Amino acid sequence: MPPRRSSTVVLALAAIALALPTIAAPMDGTTADPVTDGVTITTANSTNAEYVSTTQDGELTLDLSASNPALRGNGVNPGARTSISDAFRLRYDGDTAATVWLTSDAEGITFSVGGVGADSATNTVTLTPDESVPVGFVVDTTGEAPPPTATFTVHARTADDGGAPERAAGAASADPAEPVTTRVTSPDAATRTLTLRNTAAGRSLTLDLNRLVVARAGDGVVTLDELSVVSDGGAVDLDVAVTAPNATGALPTDASVRPLGAVRIEERRGAVERATLRFAVDRAYLDATGLSAEELTVYRYDGAEWSERGVEVVATREDRIVLEAETPGFSTFVVAAKVPDLRITAADLRRGTVTPDERATVTAEVTNAGATTGSQTVTLTLDGDPVAERRVELAPGASRNVTFEVRAPGSGTYDLRLGATDVGRLVVEGPAPPSEDGDPRPTPNDGGTTRTPPDTASSVEPPADRTAAPVAEPAAGDLTETVWLVGGLVGVLVILALARRVRE
Repeated sequence: MPPRRSSTVVLALAAIALALPTIAAPMDGTTADPVTDGVTITTANSTNAEYVSTTQDGELTLDLSASNPALRGNGVNPGARTSISDAFRLRYDGDTAATVWLTSDAEGITFSVGGVGADSATNTVTLTPDESVPVGFVVDTTGEAPPPTATFTVHARTADDGGAPERAAGAASADPAEPVTTRVTSPDAATRTLTLRNTAAGRSLTLDLNRLVVARAGDGVVTLDELSVVSDGGAVDLDVAVTAPNATGALPTDASVRPLGAVRIEERRGAVERATLRFAVDRAYLDATGLSAEELTVYRYDGAEWSERGVEVVATREDRIVLEAETPGFSTFVVAAKVPDLRITAADLRRGTVTPDERATVTAEVTNAGATTGSQTVTLTLDGDPVAERRVELAPGASRNVTFEVRAPGSGTYDLRLGATDVGRLVVEGPAPPSEDGDPRPTPNDGGTTRTPPDTASSVEPPADRTAAPVAEPAAGDLTETVWLVGGLVGVLVILALARRVRE
């Protein structure tokens, strides 16, 4: 029998902290901890090494608790699945091969090695000489909560005769002589080629796509980080490529979403029963777009129609949020943002005919048919000129009635519209009401502008006939002024007469 050694550690779950034994030297990110001959634990090149820390006792710890200064949040969320890939790595430096797996006495905690579930002696992963594989884990709190503390064991088994290690029935490899192998290559920055060999039917394999960028905004990105597939067994070849969101047609008009980025996945060989896409969204991307994780979703085009796959937040980190979307098959996947969709669902002109001094009343119903709360300004126009507006904010599915009152600037017929919605024609009959000086008074509309009727041409009468009879004109003058004039003349005459008598 080949020699077998196990490394048993304590899993402290104050808010989930996984402890692995380590050497007494401080962990510097490249220090390796021996599990058995040739098999070591290391964080070198691990993409999620921020979950790894070293305790005061020198233990290498995987820490999801609120006390981890590198992470954001208060630990694992209740009623959720928290998935962490490539937290640390198992490296094998032996000359033959090694079989590894991990076991735990706690419900809801599972491990994977190289993307393959490896949680029992019949569910293992084989390491070839000089091979390094990532180890991930899932904490499932949808059922019973994990106990405060738990232990798990890293098992490693090597052969001492130069042959392949023993493998019990139900091992990961479909062929005992051929281990499961996966390979991910990057022909360019926007493409990944996935090669899987000797897969077991019904077994899940997770492949690291090295943060394939799907969308950018500001200093942040949306990336497809991992792809987990369950195949029919055997060999599987996949092509993953970033594509334009509208490459296969626009999203449904009634979806109320805005596309952000898209990726196309094609099967070149083999068959996949189902898959899980794991996206990471930088917080810088959310800040640049003004979006939240709750507003994000994923749509799939199956070659005939679109369907929403939805997303689940599975991890919240200091600099990004991880989302998962499950799919029964491959094709084009679009990451989209839910948007509000405020629209006028009804509009009515209460009276179509008014006088110039009357106001016309317009009522409208505004509904948010979108998937998120939003606001919009509804503008009423009179012959294309804005005359009134209302700001409306609505939750998804909510409706609200708004009312406008408008006065036309003068007699005539006017077209009324609310945004792009035709309300009707307003007829104004009769002259404008007179002003204080007796002239017709123009009536300003609600927009503060006044329409002035065009000037009419003035008429000129021909001169009167010179031979016509003279026109009698009434005498001018005032009676009171005449009496005073006559009295003055009489007084002058009396004075002159008296003066003459005195001289005689």
